[in-house]
Amino acid sequence: ISWDQPAAALHNWIRGHDKVPGAWATIDGQVVTFYGSSLLDASVPAGQELVIKGASRPGLVTKNGLVIFGNDGKMVLVRNLQFEDGKMIPASKYFSADETTTLELTEEEKKMAEDIR
Repeated sequence: ISWDQPAAALHNWIRGHDKVPGAWATIDGQVVTFYGSSLLDASVPAGQELVIKGASRPGLVTKNGLVIFGNDGKMVLVRNLQFEDGKMIPASKYFSADETTTLELTEEEKKMAEDIR
């Protein structure tokens, strides 16, 4: 992605490259492909900053996705990110991508699982 463009051009580039070949950038030393963008016409949302190589301003990981900024100060919301290993995640989960969750069964569910076995 060439970052020195207005938000509308960034959005068009990302949407125009959805699925193949994909619009990508370097984040934390790895190539990350952006999918599913939309123009965001609102105030700057709260989020955690994400440094994107070449971008003049950090992106923001928000509850709705990754907000990136055009050179006109306007925003684009990116919904999905794909890593070099092929793993795709919702952009809103960027900082929690490595977290794992454990499924806890109730006693009733444990009994049902045992009965099924």
